[in-house]
Amino acid sequence: MARAVTLGLIPAPDIPEKIAEELASELPDLLSSRVDGGVSWDVAVVVDPLTGTDREAPEILDECRQKMLSEGWDLAICLTDLPVYRGGRLVAADVSSERGVAGLSLPAMGALRLRPRSREATVRLAQELYEKVHEPEADATLKRSPRSTGFVGPFRRVDPPDEDMAAMDVDARFAATGLLGRIGLWSGMVLANRPWRMLPAFKGAIAAAFATGAYALVITTLWVLADSVGWARLLLLMVTAIVAMVAWIIVAHHLWERSEDPDQQKWAVLYNGVTVLTVTSAVLCAYTILFALILLAAWVFVPGDYFQTILKHPVGFGEYLTLSWLAASLATVAGALGASLEDEETVSKASYGYRQRRRHENNDAETQ
Repeated sequence: MARAVTLGLIPAPDIPEKIAEELASELPDLLSSRVDGGVSWDVAVVVDPLTGTDREAPEILDECRQKMLSEGWDLAICLTDLPVYRGGRLVAADVSSERGVAGLSLPAMGALRLRPRSREATVRLAQELYEKVHEPEADATLKRSPRSTGFVGPFRRVDPPDEDMAAMDVDARFAATGLLGRIGLWSGMVLANRPWRMLPAFKGAIAAAFATGAYALVITTLWVLADSVGWARLLLLMVTAIVAMVAWIIVAHHLWERSEDPDQQKWAVLYNGVTVLTVTSAVLCAYTILFALILLAAWVFVPGDYFQTILKHPVGFGEYLTLSWLAASLATVAGALGASLEDEETVSKASYGYRQRRRHENNDAETQ
């Protein structure tokens, strides 16, 4: 009878939870084929909202081990939605054979192909744990193998182990210090915030912007202006309008973080940058929707013959595009004023993922 090994996955809520649930059905076959086919693999999932509440997350592995022991698992992997920096490195994963656990930072995996990359990383971590805990001789062979230095994306094994790894009882760490790793982290954190959820939160802003844009379409002076300003100025006006709306949303809803502690300022920079990217992504989506609606309105309600009389030259689809572009940019500025009318709590929930909301709640509690 094959020996049974139970691997527990401990994801944070939201995206990590969804990924873990998908992996639970795939991992037994993958582990049998890539780790040990003579073992009967069972995969369990338990969501833990307390996993990784600190910014540098030194307690993740300890929390993971406690959950593993309480559930009676053989091995455990924690999937956190926190970015993790240790020893000046961006950490994707840590493995602790002494505890029998590993931790995976999903934001470090980036936004592109997140699920397949997370699956590959989880299999690799399970392999590391199993060979270190249950097959020490195989672990020695793994260390001599060239494939042991690789991981997923730009992450590589930290070799030789540093002082921080020794202090945390970490046997293997996969980290990145290059630009690709940081870009992946930022995109992964923006994905965790799910910027598309902001669109319903700013329905008042979108309504105000569309009303302004529709009204502007009946002003013939605007038709002449759109026809004469040129593509470069239209692009500059669009960028200015989007920047203005992003800045207004962040300031009006208190989304900007400040820190007097020099040690925490780097985290404030990181989270503020992610907030700007999140809000900008949402505003770009709203701008695209607004532009399409105004273009449709212009095509239906602005008569071509009269349009041509005002411009004094033949009118085609390009003229309708430039008119809609100018109207959408002007309307976006008006929409920024509408955005301030939304409930601040609603906007914060739409702007932040689960972990950032938890972090803000903790920070607010500490300051009270």
